[in-house]
Amino acid sequence: MRLIPIGLQIRPMLDEDYRDVYRLYRQLVGTSNTCGSKAETNFARIFKAFFNSGEREAYVAALHDKVIGFVTLYYLDVFHHLGQIASIQELVVTEEFRGRGVGKALVEFVQKKAAERQCHGLEVATDLWQGGAKSFYEKCGLEGKSLMMAT
Repeated sequence: MRLIPIGLQIRPMLDEDYRDVYRLYRQLVGTSNTCGSKAETNFARIFKAFFNSGEREAYVAALHDKVIGFVTLYYLDVFHHLGQIASIQELVVTEEFRGRGVGKALVEFVQKKAAERQCHGLEVATDLWQGGAKSFYEKCGLEGKSLMMAT
């Protein structure tokens, strides 16, 4: 049974969401990857790029005007799909609201966005050390079809 909080809204990320999204990003990657001004400078640069790109989008989940989650969606033309796919690169829900259907609502939202753009598929990037992420995406109806290798 999904327990989506009453009043949950999913909307495009706005410039004024910066602090909330940065806070969530820090929860996603852990503090070791977010220390120092260089990390935040790079985050700010990437954050601003979302507002001027047709190739990527970001959405926030808000409850009573408080941002409690976000998801990023990138669009790529790839040979092995013979067309455009959508790729979730980041998805995080604040710990207080995990397990209440917010993450699943974000996945369903971006699935609709990908369908609107007639994408040939939806891919998800997740770190192997985040064991719960794999089962989460499986519960959302996605299945493991490939393995991405990275440095």
